[in-house]
Amino acid sequence: MRYLIGLLCVVALGAMACSETSPRADPCEGITCEDDGNECSEDVCNPADGTCGLPLEDGAPCSVGACLGSVCTELSPVAGTVALEDANGVTSPAAGATVSVVGTSLSTTTNERGEFSIGVFDGDWFLQSDKDELGGLIQLVTVPLAPGEEVELFVWTEAVGEELERELGIEIDETKGVISVNFSVAPGMARGGETAELSEPYQHSSATNADGDEVLSDALFAEGGPDLTFWNVNPTEALVVTPKWIDGMGECTLEKPELVYPIKAGFATLRADARCSR
Repeated sequence: MRYLIGLLCVVALGAMACSETSPRADPCEGITCEDDGNECSEDVCNPADGTCGLPLEDGAPCSVGACLGSVCTELSPVAGTVALEDANGVTSPAAGATVSVVGTSLSTTTNERGEFSIGVFDGDWFLQSDKDELGGLIQLVTVPLAPGEEVELFVWTEAVGEELERELGIEIDETKGVISVNFSVAPGMARGGETAELSEPYQHSSATNADGDEVLSDALFAEGGPDLTFWNVNPTEALVVTPKWIDGMGECTLEKPELVYPIKAGFATLRADARCSR
């Protein structure tokens, strides 16, 4: 965490902004920083423990929204649902699931209908769904959402993983993660040969063939599904995905090339979106 350049004023109850409307006549009185010439600012996150110059964790509440890079930042509403999926593909509301924003302290819990609402900083963020010992999802969301748009997240039972192991003939390592790369083509319209490289080691990869079966493969099948899934990926906070096409046919690039992807043990990260063109 970097040190905040600027004077941070702290009040007795929680982290509050230093401004002319503060209940104290001089909320900065007696607070000094190592850096001279700094001023109190109403958009600065202020540590509640009285330590001057230390930023708060991203997502910590402050006078306006929450802290982001030690600055109080407004949040945009994000609503959606978390569903529990079983081995038969049947879903039901995941009540009491946790939905959090990866890399921040922002989080909330679903109601009895599996619904949630959470404030999120504008930009590209990964939402994580988690419940008890169930498998969870990490999904990229661009905030603010379009009007009426909601986020659909999932958690799943252990039986789902066991069924996938039988289907693919592999062992899914619970200490590793999973990531899916989507090549932005309609189902059945893959040209075949699209693939990707990861910055972290993995054990298996799979794709959907033309018959709709998930099979081990390091590239998409012609007329198969659009997703290439990598299994047992080493956990990291910054996975780099490099999509590729068959040599000589064209090139593939990520839609958001600046993004890095979080990989966590027991979670599936969706998804790195790629486009290919001649």
